[in-house]
Amino acid sequence: MIDAGISGFGSHKKPVCDLLFYRCEVVFMKTKVGYFASIEQYKPMDALEQSVRAEKIGFDSIWVDDHFHPWYHDDAQCGQAWAWMGAVLQATKKVFVSTCITCPIIRYNPAIVAQTFATLRQMYPDRVGCAVGAGEAMNEAPVDGKWPSVPERQEMTIEAVEVMEKLWRSKEPVSFKGKYFMLDKAFLYTKPSDVVPLYISGMGPKGAYMAGKYGDHLMTVAADPELLKNSTIPNFEKGAREAGKDPKKMEKAMLIWYSVDEDMTCAIEGHRFWAGVLVPSMFKYKVYEPKEVQAHAALVSHDLIKKNYICATDAEGLIKEIERFKKAGITHFCLANSSPNVNKGLEIFKDVLPAVKGE
Repeated sequence: MIDAGISGFGSHKKPVCDLLFYRCEVVFMKTKVGYFASIEQYKPMDALEQSVRAEKIGFDSIWVDDHFHPWYHDDAQCGQAWAWMGAVLQATKKVFVSTCITCPIIRYNPAIVAQTFATLRQMYPDRVGCAVGAGEAMNEAPVDGKWPSVPERQEMTIEAVEVMEKLWRSKEPVSFKGKYFMLDKAFLYTKPSDVVPLYISGMGPKGAYMAGKYGDHLMTVAADPELLKNSTIPNFEKGAREAGKDPKKMEKAMLIWYSVDEDMTCAIEGHRFWAGVLVPSMFKYKVYEPKEVQAHAALVSHDLIKKNYICATDAEGLIKEIERFKKAGITHFCLANSSPNVNKGLEIFKDVLPAVKGE
């Protein structure tokens, strides 16, 4: 994970020999595969148990949703991500753990986000990250009532990142007055042991560009591989290069749901809980009641689900689907298990991981 962000864009210059070595390293770099332990779809303890098993099976990372309302109403949960992260970090030994995604602009003050992840990163060096984005109305509107436009929320997110970076890095109290946030001699006495890697959400061209410019890594969400290859990733790389960073050293991570069942129809329908994510209006408009989101999700076709999510009947099918997104440029997968049988959806990766990670 690289030390990049809003400040210090030009601080990553290396000797030529190091750069040449890194280019070779990139070529042979193994794909990272993470497990997205949803505390919207599963009870917190169930998601924790899945995470412990995922580490033993060989997953590289654990990711968790940071939401107030879930993407579905029936049989849903919605635990608090930061509390859950502390438990899973203690219960596991070496996996990297991050939110996917924290919105640091409305229900959370970015200074509190900075404090939280500084604490976790000090307690668990090298193992904690934070993915941030402009959020969804379902998580912010219920507790604040506000829901600014997409451009304004993107602007707020970048300023929030600046606040977080200042608090993590500063050796003196920080005073700051931005357009949306302020600090008055604020100081984090508990600092992270090392840099907290920031993944910034990018789905559209502008969001991806901003992720490259202001973040350490890209975090995108399930999309058509052609869109990833021809728009999302090129715009991310453009933003990174303009900020003086090398996009080859930055992860292109993606949250994507997978479902495996012997019956393909059952595998596809296993994604119904998350079908609302495929409805663009959910991100743009002030839709915040899970019952309403669920009503939209019910209208999403099997064809659309199959095109954007991973559906398979066996290990070979899962491998083939993951390769489809690897070819589009994804280097770190955050795989969310929506299989009708969750246990089978985990155990099958004993056969899948060696193939997709190049082991």
